[in-house]
Amino acid sequence: MDDKVKALLERVKGTANYAADAAADGARAAGRKAGQMVDVAKLNVRLFDLNGEYNDILRQLGQVMFDTHQGRTADPEQVSSLLALADEKSAGIAELKGRISDLRQSQNCPACGAPCGKGDKFCRACGGAL
Repeated sequence: MDDKVKALLERVKGTANYAADAAADGARAAGRKAGQMVDVAKLNVRLFDLNGEYNDILRQLGQVMFDTHQGRTADPEQVSSLLALADEKSAGIAELKGRISDLRQSQNCPACGAPCGKGDKFCRACGGAL
């Protein structure tokens, strides 16, 4: 085979390998992003459920307050229990919102896969461009 043809074939082979590597990197990045989106969706479902439970507790507390206004005696243990549940649900809501925010404010390095800040231009782990 002619040397020029061999050189041309080697360049084509190199370009094809580069394109394959770039496609694989793109597929990995897309997979990570899809996984991140699924995680956010799951957390949003849990947040929706937790908000519903919290609102139900607040409704019950409101009923106790109204009953007290009407002259009915409120059970102090019930009030304490409802307030403790409301605090627990409120803390859970704040924690889930924080996790969702963290997931949305990060990106993964296409070179090494390390998590990086959304505004970062270079990976903190490997120095690769983001």
